[in-house]
Amino acid sequence: MKTAAAKKARFSERFNTLAGSDTPLRALAGNLSKVAKYAIDEAGSLSLERVTIDLERLPKKLDGLKIIHLSDTHHSPFTGLEHIARAVKVANRLRPDMFILTGDYVSHETRFIGPVAEVLGELKSEFGTFACLGNHDHWTDADLVTRRFRDQNITVLINEGFRFEARGASFWLAGVDDHMVGKTDLPSALRGSFPDEMKLLLAHNPLIFRQAVRVGVDLTLSGHTHGGQIKIRGDEKRLIRRRKLSSGLHQRKNSQIYITRGIGTVVLPVRYQCPPEISFLELRSAD
Repeated sequence: MKTAAAKKARFSERFNTLAGSDTPLRALAGNLSKVAKYAIDEAGSLSLERVTIDLERLPKKLDGLKIIHLSDTHHSPFTGLEHIARAVKVANRLRPDMFILTGDYVSHETRFIGPVAEVLGELKSEFGTFACLGNHDHWTDADLVTRRFRDQNITVLINEGFRFEARGASFWLAGVDDHMVGKTDLPSALRGSFPDEMKLLLAHNPLIFRQAVRVGVDLTLSGHTHGGQIKIRGDEKRLIRRRKLSSGLHQRKNSQIYITRGIGTVVLPVRYQCPPEISFLELRSAD
Protein backbone atom coordinates (compact mmCIF):
# COMPACT_ATOMS: atom_id res chain seq x y z
CA MET A 1 0.00 0.00 0.00
CA LYS A 2 1.31 3.43 -0.93
CA THR A 3 1.97 5.83 1.90
CA ALA A 4 0.35 9.27 2.00
CA ALA A 5 3.79 10.81 1.40
CA ALA A 6 4.32 8.68 -1.71
CA LYS A 7 0.91 9.64 -3.11
CA LYS A 8 1.63 13.31 -2.46
CA ALA A 9 5.01 13.09 -4.19
CA ARG A 10 3.48 11.37 -7.21
CA PHE A 11 0.75 14.02 -7.49
CA SER A 12 3.33 16.77 -7.21
CA GLU A 13 5.42 15.18 -9.95
CA ARG A 14 2.42 14.90 -12.31
CA PHE A 15 1.37 18.48 -11.62
CA ASN A 16 4.87 19.83 -12.25
CA THR A 17 5.08 17.89 -15.52
CA LEU A 18 1.77 19.39 -16.68
CA ALA A 19 2.77 22.87 -15.59
CA GLY A 20 6.11 22.54 -17.34
CA SER A 21 4.39 21.98 -20.68
CA ASP A 22 2.18 24.98 -21.42
CA THR A 23 0.68 23.51 -24.61
CA PRO A 24 -2.36 21.82 -22.94
CA LEU A 25 -3.00 24.88 -20.80
CA ARG A 26 -2.78 27.20 -23.78
CA ALA A 27 -5.15 24.97 -25.71
CA LEU A 28 -7.62 24.97 -22.82
CA ALA A 29 -7.41 28.75 -22.44
CA GLY A 30 -7.86 29.18 -26.18
CA ASN A 31 -10.92 26.95 -26.25
CA LEU A 32 -12.47 28.71 -23.28
CA SER A 33 -11.82 32.06 -24.93
CA LYS A 34 -13.54 30.91 -28.12
CA VAL A 35 -16.53 29.56 -26.21
CA ALA A 36 -16.84 32.79 -24.22
CA LYS A 37 -16.76 34.91 -27.37
CA TYR A 38 -19.30 32.65 -29.03
CA ALA A 39 -21.59 32.82 -25.99
CA ILE A 40 -21.44 36.61 -25.90
CA ASP A 41 -22.06 36.86 -29.66
CA GLU A 42 -24.95 34.39 -29.46
CA ALA A 43 -26.68 36.50 -26.81
CA GLY A 44 -26.86 39.31 -29.39
CA SER A 45 -28.24 37.09 -32.14
CA LEU A 46 -31.85 36.30 -33.08
CA SER A 47 -33.39 33.01 -34.14
CA LEU A 48 -36.78 32.69 -35.83
CA GLU A 49 -38.78 29.62 -34.84
CA ARG A 50 -41.78 28.84 -37.08
CA VAL A 51 -44.23 26.49 -35.39
CA THR A 52 -47.64 25.20 -36.49
CA ILE A 53 -50.02 24.34 -33.65
CA ASP A 54 -53.15 22.27 -34.32
CA LEU A 55 -56.06 23.12 -32.03
CA GLU A 56 -59.29 21.12 -32.10
CA ARG A 57 -61.43 23.95 -30.75
CA LEU A 58 -59.99 26.79 -32.81
CA PRO A 59 -62.89 28.16 -34.87
CA LYS A 60 -62.58 27.38 -38.55
CA LYS A 61 -62.85 31.07 -39.44
CA LEU A 62 -59.66 31.70 -37.44
CA ASP A 63 -57.73 28.88 -39.07
CA GLY A 64 -54.24 30.14 -39.91
CA LEU A 65 -54.18 32.87 -37.23
CA LYS A 66 -50.58 34.05 -36.97
CA ILE A 67 -49.12 35.04 -33.61
CA ILE A 68 -45.66 36.31 -32.78
CA HIS A 69 -44.70 35.44 -29.23
CA LEU A 70 -41.93 37.44 -27.53
CA SER A 71 -40.79 37.11 -23.94
CA ASP A 72 -38.05 37.87 -21.42
CA THR A 73 -36.61 40.96 -23.07
CA HIS A 74 -34.85 41.73 -19.75
CA HIS A 75 -33.92 45.28 -20.72
CA SER A 76 -30.91 46.02 -18.51
CA PRO A 77 -27.18 46.71 -18.80
CA PHE A 78 -26.93 43.10 -20.04
CA THR A 79 -29.62 43.38 -22.74
CA GLY A 80 -29.52 46.68 -24.58
CA LEU A 81 -32.44 48.45 -26.20
CA GLU A 82 -30.85 48.03 -29.63
CA HIS A 83 -31.14 44.25 -29.39
CA ILE A 84 -34.81 44.46 -28.38
CA ALA A 85 -35.55 47.04 -31.09
CA ARG A 86 -34.00 44.72 -33.68
CA ALA A 87 -36.32 41.91 -32.53
CA VAL A 88 -39.31 44.26 -32.84
CA LYS A 89 -38.24 45.28 -36.35
CA VAL A 90 -37.94 41.66 -37.48
CA ALA A 91 -41.25 40.76 -35.84
CA ASN A 92 -43.09 43.58 -37.60
CA ARG A 93 -41.71 42.49 -40.98
CA LEU A 94 -43.33 39.08 -40.46
CA ARG A 95 -46.76 40.78 -40.38
CA PRO A 96 -48.53 38.58 -37.80
CA ASP A 97 -52.18 38.97 -36.89
CA MET A 98 -51.36 39.67 -33.24
CA PHE A 99 -48.48 39.84 -30.75
CA ILE A 100 -48.20 38.05 -27.42
CA LEU A 101 -45.71 39.13 -24.71
CA THR A 102 -45.15 36.91 -21.68
CA GLY A 103 -43.23 38.84 -19.06
CA ASP A 104 -39.84 39.82 -17.64
CA TYR A 105 -39.51 42.96 -19.72
CA VAL A 106 -36.83 44.37 -17.38
CA SER A 107 -34.48 42.78 -14.86
CA HIS A 108 -34.16 45.00 -11.78
CA GLU A 109 -34.09 48.76 -12.41
CA THR A 110 -37.13 50.98 -12.98
CA ARG A 111 -35.23 53.29 -15.36
CA PHE A 112 -35.38 50.56 -18.00
CA ILE A 113 -39.19 50.22 -17.94
CA GLY A 114 -40.17 53.29 -19.95
CA PRO A 115 -37.73 52.72 -22.84
CA VAL A 116 -38.62 49.04 -23.31
CA ALA A 117 -42.34 49.88 -23.17
CA GLU A 118 -41.87 52.43 -25.95
CA VAL A 119 -39.97 49.96 -28.14
CA LEU A 120 -42.50 47.15 -27.61
CA GLY A 121 -45.23 49.69 -28.30
CA GLU A 122 -43.90 49.82 -31.88
CA LEU A 123 -45.25 46.31 -32.53
CA LYS A 124 -48.02 46.72 -35.09
CA SER A 125 -50.62 44.14 -36.11
CA GLU A 126 -54.29 43.88 -37.04
CA PHE A 127 -55.46 42.70 -33.63
CA GLY A 128 -52.91 44.36 -31.35
CA THR A 129 -50.54 43.29 -28.57
CA PHE A 130 -51.44 41.36 -25.40
CA ALA A 131 -49.20 40.80 -22.40
CA CYS A 132 -48.84 39.30 -18.94
CA LEU A 133 -46.32 40.02 -16.16
CA GLY A 134 -43.26 38.07 -15.01
CA ASN A 135 -41.39 37.72 -11.74
CA HIS A 136 -38.74 40.31 -12.64
CA ASP A 137 -41.46 42.82 -13.44
CA HIS A 138 -42.74 42.37 -9.88
CA TRP A 139 -39.25 42.52 -8.40
CA THR A 140 -38.78 45.84 -10.21
CA ASP A 141 -42.18 47.64 -10.25
CA ALA A 142 -45.17 45.72 -11.66
CA ASP A 143 -47.53 48.69 -11.39
CA LEU A 144 -45.18 50.92 -13.37
CA VAL A 145 -44.66 48.23 -16.02
CA THR A 146 -48.44 47.86 -16.36
CA ARG A 147 -49.02 51.62 -16.66
CA ARG A 148 -46.26 52.18 -19.20
CA PHE A 149 -47.43 49.25 -21.32
CA ARG A 150 -51.03 50.39 -21.29
CA ASP A 151 -49.83 53.88 -22.29
CA GLN A 152 -48.45 52.16 -25.42
CA ASN A 153 -51.83 50.49 -26.13
CA ILE A 154 -50.54 47.09 -24.99
CA THR A 155 -53.32 45.12 -23.28
CA VAL A 156 -51.92 43.75 -20.01
CA LEU A 157 -53.96 40.83 -18.68
CA ILE A 158 -53.61 40.28 -14.93
CA ASN A 159 -55.67 37.29 -13.78
CA GLU A 160 -58.35 38.24 -16.28
CA GLY A 161 -59.63 37.31 -19.70
CA PHE A 162 -62.10 38.29 -22.38
CA ARG A 163 -63.78 36.90 -25.46
CA PHE A 164 -61.51 37.77 -28.36
CA GLU A 165 -63.66 38.25 -31.48
CA ALA A 166 -62.35 38.46 -35.03
CA ARG A 167 -63.39 37.37 -38.53
CA GLY A 168 -66.81 36.30 -37.33
CA ALA A 169 -65.49 33.91 -34.68
CA SER A 170 -64.14 34.03 -31.12
CA PHE A 171 -62.12 32.34 -28.39
CA TRP A 172 -61.25 33.14 -24.76
CA LEU A 173 -57.97 35.06 -24.37
CA ALA A 174 -56.64 35.25 -20.81
CA GLY A 175 -53.53 36.10 -18.82
CA VAL A 176 -52.41 35.21 -15.31
CA ASP A 177 -50.10 37.04 -12.95
CA ASP A 178 -46.77 35.48 -12.07
CA HIS A 179 -46.46 32.13 -10.32
CA MET A 180 -43.11 32.75 -8.62
CA VAL A 181 -44.42 35.72 -6.65
CA GLY A 182 -47.58 33.82 -5.70
CA LYS A 183 -50.06 35.95 -7.62
CA THR A 184 -51.41 33.47 -10.17
CA ASP A 185 -55.22 33.14 -10.18
CA LEU A 186 -56.27 30.96 -13.09
CA PRO A 187 -59.97 30.63 -12.09
CA SER A 188 -60.30 34.42 -12.22
CA ALA A 189 -58.61 34.52 -15.61
CA LEU A 190 -61.13 32.02 -17.01
CA ARG A 191 -64.21 33.45 -15.31
CA GLY A 192 -66.83 34.18 -17.97
CA SER A 193 -65.53 31.69 -20.52
CA PHE A 194 -67.73 28.98 -21.99
CA PRO A 195 -66.84 25.35 -21.18
CA ASP A 196 -66.68 24.37 -24.84
CA GLU A 197 -64.81 27.37 -26.32
CA MET A 198 -61.11 27.46 -27.12
CA LYS A 199 -58.96 29.04 -24.44
CA LEU A 200 -55.59 30.71 -25.03
CA LEU A 201 -53.62 31.53 -21.87
CA LEU A 202 -50.67 33.88 -21.32
CA ALA A 203 -48.54 32.80 -18.35
CA HIS A 204 -44.93 33.81 -17.77
CA ASN A 205 -44.01 30.69 -15.82
CA PRO A 206 -44.72 27.33 -17.51
CA LEU A 207 -45.32 25.69 -14.12
CA ILE A 208 -48.95 26.75 -14.61
CA PHE A 209 -49.30 24.10 -17.31
CA ARG A 210 -50.46 21.25 -15.04
CA GLN A 211 -53.28 23.40 -13.73
CA ALA A 212 -54.08 24.62 -17.22
CA VAL A 213 -54.44 21.01 -18.39
CA ARG A 214 -56.89 20.25 -15.57
CA VAL A 215 -59.17 23.20 -16.36
CA GLY A 216 -59.24 22.68 -20.13
CA VAL A 217 -56.95 25.42 -21.47
CA ASP A 218 -56.20 24.59 -25.10
CA LEU A 219 -52.94 26.51 -25.49
CA THR A 220 -50.62 28.17 -22.98
CA LEU A 221 -47.86 30.55 -24.07
CA SER A 222 -44.96 30.98 -21.63
CA GLY A 223 -41.37 32.10 -21.25
CA HIS A 224 -39.32 32.38 -18.04
CA THR A 225 -36.89 29.50 -18.68
CA HIS A 226 -34.76 31.17 -21.38
CA GLY A 227 -34.60 27.65 -22.75
CA GLY A 228 -31.85 27.08 -20.19
CA GLN A 229 -29.82 30.03 -21.61
CA ILE A 230 -26.64 27.93 -21.46
CA LYS A 231 -26.64 24.35 -22.76
CA ILE A 232 -23.46 22.31 -22.50
CA ARG A 233 -23.08 18.89 -24.04
CA GLY A 234 -20.10 16.68 -24.71
CA ASP A 235 -19.82 13.41 -26.60
CA GLU A 236 -23.60 13.35 -27.01
CA LYS A 237 -23.87 13.40 -23.23
CA ARG A 238 -25.72 16.12 -21.34
CA LEU A 239 -23.46 17.70 -18.78
CA ILE A 240 -26.11 20.13 -17.57
CA ARG A 241 -29.56 18.64 -17.31
CA ARG A 242 -32.37 20.60 -18.96
CA ARG A 243 -35.64 21.27 -17.28
CA LYS A 244 -38.30 18.89 -18.49
CA LEU A 245 -40.30 21.73 -20.05
CA SER A 246 -37.63 24.27 -20.93
CA SER A 247 -38.59 25.30 -24.46
CA GLY A 248 -40.66 24.39 -27.49
CA LEU A 249 -44.08 22.80 -27.95
CA HIS A 250 -45.39 20.20 -25.50
CA GLN A 251 -48.72 18.43 -25.12
CA ARG A 252 -50.58 16.75 -22.28
CA LYS A 253 -54.01 15.33 -22.93
CA ASN A 254 -55.90 17.94 -24.96
CA SER A 255 -53.75 20.85 -23.80
CA GLN A 256 -50.57 22.28 -25.32
CA ILE A 257 -47.91 24.73 -24.19
CA TYR A 258 -45.33 26.64 -26.18
CA ILE A 259 -42.32 27.92 -24.22
CA THR A 260 -40.12 30.45 -25.96
CA ARG A 261 -36.41 30.85 -25.21
CA GLY A 262 -36.96 34.60 -24.96
CA ILE A 263 -34.93 37.57 -26.16
CA GLY A 264 -32.66 38.68 -23.33
CA THR A 265 -30.37 37.28 -20.66
CA VAL A 266 -30.17 37.32 -16.88
CA VAL A 267 -27.35 36.66 -14.36
CA LEU A 268 -24.77 36.48 -17.18
CA PRO A 269 -24.91 38.34 -20.53
CA VAL A 270 -24.33 35.13 -22.48
CA ARG A 271 -26.16 32.32 -24.26
CA TYR A 272 -24.66 29.07 -25.47
CA GLN A 273 -26.37 26.68 -27.88
CA CYS A 274 -29.61 28.46 -26.93
CA PRO A 275 -30.07 31.59 -29.09
CA PRO A 276 -32.65 34.32 -28.44
CA GLU A 277 -35.96 33.47 -30.06
CA ILE A 278 -38.73 35.15 -32.03
CA SER A 279 -41.58 32.63 -32.04
CA PHE A 280 -43.83 32.72 -35.11
CA LEU A 281 -46.84 30.55 -34.29
CA GLU A 282 -49.50 29.60 -36.80
CA LEU A 283 -52.71 28.28 -35.22
CA ARG A 284 -54.60 25.72 -37.29
CA SER A 285 -58.06 24.35 -36.79
CA ALA A 286 -57.77 20.59 -36.43
CA ASP A 287 -61.06 20.17 -38.28
